[in-house]
Amino acid sequence: MSRVTIRMERTMGLAASQARFLGITARKSNIEYEGQQVNQQRMALAQEVNSLYNQLLTLKVPVAPDATEYYSTTYSFEVTGTESLDGTYSISNYYKQNEGGYHVEGIRTYSTEGATGKWIDKSTVQKVAVYDESGEITGYNYVYTPLGTEDPITLTAVDSSSAGTIKEFMKDEGAYKNVSDADIENDNLYYYKDSNSGVTYYFSQYQMDHKDDAANPTSVYYYTVGSKTKTEPFEFNNASLGFDEKTGRINSITPNNGEFSQKDVNATKTYDSEGYEAALVDYTMSKDEYNKAVADLNAQTESLQEEDKVLELRLNQIDTEQNELNTELEAVKQVLDKNIENTFKTFA
Repeated sequence: MSRVTIRMERTMGLAASQARFLGITARKSNIEYEGQQVNQQRMALAQEVNSLYNQLLTLKVPVAPDATEYYSTTYSFEVTGTESLDGTYSISNYYKQNEGGYHVEGIRTYSTEGATGKWIDKSTVQKVAVYDESGEITGYNYVYTPLGTEDPITLTAVDSSSAGTIKEFMKDEGAYKNVSDADIENDNLYYYKDSNSGVTYYFSQYQMDHKDDAANPTSVYYYTVGSKTKTEPFEFNNASLGFDEKTGRINSITPNNGEFSQKDVNATKTYDSEGYEAALVDYTMSKDEYNKAVADLNAQTESLQEEDKVLELRLNQIDTEQNELNTELEAVKQVLDKNIENTFKTFA
């Protein structure tokens, strides 16, 4: 073989080795770039997972209602023997005053005589004239015919000793609406007693005389008299309160106005079952919403983790391929170095 031929073969081997070297280098660069892209994608996924975790931390965990929080203590005391102040007093609020005593306020409940009634058809009550033998009108009677019967009842005038009280009852109930106090005081009252129920019903002469007025076009009011419960607010300034040393609860009260002496205060613990049940319903709904939110975040996290596993597998493949290219590149480099060395020796 001639020297020229040998040089040509070595030159061609060198060119082939260089081409192979460049191809492997290019492939290695592509693999490295792809690895960088995979790492960036995994970094983005990690940030998304971290964001979901932060959202999970910000979720408000529902807390079941505590039944003990739905117990409340109410204070009450009784006053008897003082007609204008008798009743049951329920304390709603109290606080210390600058003078050293307590401001106490609440509701007083007491029983009193009262009246109840209802509207009836005005046509069942009639004003009937009374005539003397000469035919002159000497007065009027009021006749009431209960519905469902045909027997009229002549109403009886109320005894003057009780008329004033009954008028007050009727005034409170609104029977004397738009009527002056003078008209009320001068008004006459009539009654009849129901033979079946034994209840006495009262009528006002004013009602009878004005039963056809436009104000009450179809009905009049009648009344029964009996016991009635009323409520009204009360307050004491600078009252003295006593407290139980063990429980801290109020156990006595003495108003500073001297209207009644020291009274024992009863502490009653009541349970708000409706409030607790409503809170329990709210808790159940909140818990369901919380569980759903947690499940949604977990599902999203699992999906991102699955994507990350795929990318991790691809990154492992890239690492393996890169190691193989490094080995092949090293071998080609050795061949290339040897070819270069031989070529220079030949030309030398």
